[in-house]
Amino acid sequence: MDKYKILMELNRKEIFGEEISNTEKKEAVFVLLNGIDDEEGIRKYKKHMRVNPETDKIYPSYYIPPYNGNKKLRLVQGFLPKTNILYANYYELEIIRLLFRYAPENEKVKDMVEKTFLRLKGTCYGNSCMQGECTITGISVLRLLAAACPDDREWIDKLLSPLGDTFLAFGPGQAAIQKGIPLTYLLMVFTDVDNEKVKALIAQKKEWLLALLRRGWITGKLSNGKGSEADNYNLTGKYIIRNALGILPEYENISEHEIYINSKNDRCYCNI
Repeated sequence: MDKYKILMELNRKEIFGEEISNTEKKEAVFVLLNGIDDEEGIRKYKKHMRVNPETDKIYPSYYIPPYNGNKKLRLVQGFLPKTNILYANYYELEIIRLLFRYAPENEKVKDMVEKTFLRLKGTCYGNSCMQGECTITGISVLRLLAAACPDDREWIDKLLSPLGDTFLAFGPGQAAIQKGIPLTYLLMVFTDVDNEKVKALIAQKKEWLLALLRRGWITGKLSNGKGSEADNYNLTGKYIIRNALGILPEYENISEHEIYINSKNDRCYCNI
């Protein structure tokens, strides 16, 4: 669970724009590198997933995802995965992304990145599969690519194009999940990918995103006393939307617009 907590906390700090000290980065790299699961553990996990450990490329090679009472834990922005393909790959790819960001010259990290990209090229979700949660798994692949291999424009575009087309089809209704895709996780990768195509996508949905940013989202219990764990991530979602809009030239200073929780109704807003 320590690795999961590190993954969640460092992503939270990135999203909220909080400083991450060099000490925190070094400690994270130490824990994550020393937390690589042994080969026998990986083999057992893959057998449990009913794949051949010798030839499998679908499941991770380094990190077995944690479970809480046999239940999956949430993604960094609050989405609760249904499939092990998404859960296991998201967990490993997000960890490797952090390792590359904080220790890009580490030989073990470089080897992990290289071998992971080779693995991903042999998967459907690494080649823009848009079926079920393979679509969301592709977002994790794109996040790692944007961090560790930003010059591979062909692969990035291969993943980005269908995701972008789906994003443009998003419309009114429940903002958290559109067409089976968690909006804020998609926006996290859009913020990471630095190219004109992404800026054009965000620009086309600008007014819709601004409306979501201004709308009050629940952060606690409803007036009837009911609430959900997912509501706790709504504040994080506001920051993610603000960060995504911030890639547009006209909103480069958007962080000056405060995101806050109204004490009267426990809803989060942005004063934009």
